[in-house]
Amino acid sequence: MKGRDRKMRIGAAVILAALLITAFLSICSCAGSGRSAAEINGETKTDAEEKNETAEHDGASGERPAKPPSFDPSREVVVKRGNPDRKEVALTIDDGWNRDDRILDLLGSYGIRCTVFVVGGRGVAEADPEWVRRMDRMGFEVCTHTYDHYKLTDHPYDYIVWDIRKGQEVIAAVTGKTYPYMRPSGGYYNDSVVQACRDCSCYLVLWSNSLGDTDADATAEGEVAAVLNNLKNGDIILSHFGGHHTHEALSRVIPEVMARGYRFVTLTELMAP
Repeated sequence: MKGRDRKMRIGAAVILAALLITAFLSICSCAGSGRSAAEINGETKTDAEEKNETAEHDGASGERPAKPPSFDPSREVVVKRGNPDRKEVALTIDDGWNRDDRILDLLGSYGIRCTVFVVGGRGVAEADPEWVRRMDRMGFEVCTHTYDHYKLTDHPYDYIVWDIRKGQEVIAAVTGKTYPYMRPSGGYYNDSVVQACRDCSCYLVLWSNSLGDTDADATAEGEVAAVLNNLKNGDIILSHFGGHHTHEALSRVIPEVMARGYRFVTLTELMAP
């Protein structure tokens, strides 16, 4: 009887030891695989990232407004510069053709949120909503550069209104936001364009400083000098996706502007009282 009890105790001990070894090996396997806690709990890494998606995830920093500002009809419709009393500048980037996405990576590395004016049609925003979505995630103000990107002063009032609103609709369909800013192609405007902007509840945004990156003869050195030699408080700086040497010029302009004590802000922040 005693012999049989002894065998049963030994058998139980062997089973317990086997269970402990199995559990230990399982823990080691999870740790060695490099899996995250989210994955161990049945959640993929992508799911975890999406749940915690923030501006910092794409390299942007700073407090983001909850929603776009409203158009104030009592203010001047044509905007050429921001508040001259603060050492702030707004980088604006136009178009979207032949874009160099290193520009987004560059801005993300500095935590800069900017205002972009993208073409609604013609193979830009409408054709690549994920690009628009990325900029929105980074905290950029994604605004319209019209839908067709034609010279507005060559067209009647009704077309101008349609062109502005159509461009806004394309962007809003992706971001869910409509900013009260529009930049006309080439910066051309007349009374009809101003009235159309007012009736579309948006400001007509120009610039006070520029890389000059649409000039095929421009050099990166010349573009850097063009910005830095004319830098002022409240500057709205013009540049382009797909411009000549834009990434190279900005990679040199940005740290120098910051070294001079300026802060890069969005157009909304620049226009604040």
